[in-house]
Amino acid sequence: MPHFLQAGPFRVRYENGFLRYVSLGDTEILRMIYFAIRNRNWTTAAFTITDEVIEQHADSFRIHYGWHIDDLSIQMTGWVDIRGEADGTITVDFYGKALNDFQKNRIGLCVLHPLDGVLGQPAEVISPDGRIANDNFPVFINPHQPFLNIQTLRWKPASGTVWQLDFSGDVFEMEDQRNWTDASFKTYSTPNSLPFPVAVSASEEFRQNVVFGLSKQAIPNGVAVVETPEKVIEFNPTRPRIGVGQRTDGPPLTNTELALLKKLSLSHLRADVFFRFRFWQTLLTNAIKDAQRLGVPLELAVFFGNEPANELGALQGFLQNHDVTVRSMMLYHTETLTTSNELLQTLVPLLRSEWPGLLIGGGTDDNFAELNRNLVDFELVDFVSYSITPAAHASDNLTIQENIAGQPETVLSARRFSNGKPIHISPITLRPRFTTRAGTVVERLNALADPRQTTEFGADWTRQSLSALTTIGVESITYYQSHGPSGLVSGDTVYPVFNVIQEYQNGAR
Repeated sequence: MPHFLQAGPFRVRYENGFLRYVSLGDTEILRMIYFAIRNRNWTTAAFTITDEVIEQHADSFRIHYGWHIDDLSIQMTGWVDIRGEADGTITVDFYGKALNDFQKNRIGLCVLHPLDGVLGQPAEVISPDGRIANDNFPVFINPHQPFLNIQTLRWKPASGTVWQLDFSGDVFEMEDQRNWTDASFKTYSTPNSLPFPVAVSASEEFRQNVVFGLSKQAIPNGVAVVETPEKVIEFNPTRPRIGVGQRTDGPPLTNTELALLKKLSLSHLRADVFFRFRFWQTLLTNAIKDAQRLGVPLELAVFFGNEPANELGALQGFLQNHDVTVRSMMLYHTETLTTSNELLQTLVPLLRSEWPGLLIGGGTDDNFAELNRNLVDFELVDFVSYSITPAAHASDNLTIQENIAGQPETVLSARRFSNGKPIHISPITLRPRFTTRAGTVVERLNALADPRQTTEFGADWTRQSLSALTTIGVESITYYQSHGPSGLVSGDTVYPVFNVIQEYQNGAR
């Protein structure tokens, strides 16, 4: 149950060990202050709170609790002390102690900054050695860390007041979380430039501190405000084509499921082709049968190995023996989940010659970050493609709802660096389809469904996502799967998200 607290003029929401929505009146200043323990695969370990004490006063508060972790082969214990003072100062102290040997990528405090009133605004960074750097929060999504070596961060949002964060206990830096469709910037400990994972020994201790408050220093006048993306990039609202993914963890469509899905007038059925699987033809045959029965074309996400031309020839030969239409094809490397210029230069001429009319896409089957960090010659493709999950960093309901605002940010940046190419988002899932680089193919084919997808929460989230992407001008979207636990229907059960897609499709005609 959340607690709403005051630290002088600031209103704060405290919930499950973390501070959220540090706000002054109606203006959100900080989105969240929390800690995270992430293992070698970047998975966040779950923790249990003990001995929680909340002291609440009219204009101040103090929170103290113990915590322990026994998750992901990590055993740790520690405490957190949070103080909100009457002058508005908020201090968070974090302590942790390892109880076993394990490997970590990150341990410690993180601070999230909202997007509203921050994009393009000036900031000043003081590093541990005293050097001062002045810059702006990125307008378009920065593929790498916008601010490094942070001991003190001062920033001046659109509200005009200069705020300050002071960090100790480690070296901090900031990343642009819009790369993962999080609607925030994150300041975190342990620079990504350092090797990881890092071995942690039993009895090793960690102590960090962050202090937030009104800055006594001004931001230099020479740092100008930069225009926000929607004022720089031209776009028009669209009616995206809506498709679904193939179910690979269960039986094909039943007659009941087929009758229901036909009511949606879907645009396509996405199927993944992994040549490293000996049974790729079986999976593709199943997808073709479902697409034929639905009366829709295929969208193929094709993952190539070391002999892409030969693999493409095998795929074309296989499809020639089946009565199916392929509307679009996304070209990826199996190992990186991204497109490269080399892959495009090898395959696009063959596709243009042998498969005229096919829409060819490039980008990534991974998060937008992988596209943003691996740009290609987009003149070689017809559209830009990437996937979306709102739960790359956290999966609580509040975070997932917040991150809808991050989706159109990716579209604006993609349109900018691709010189206006159409955007296909494929797929969108609530739960990430994979957690590691190794074994990622199997993880995708056997990805667990997020149970919220079949609830009213999942339907409302999808409705908001669809509205945001329609407004920003996306051409095509693949949501979830056709049927089963990750689908729109299961047997004669119609999930609430089905109704969302049906309402949209009815409105689109």
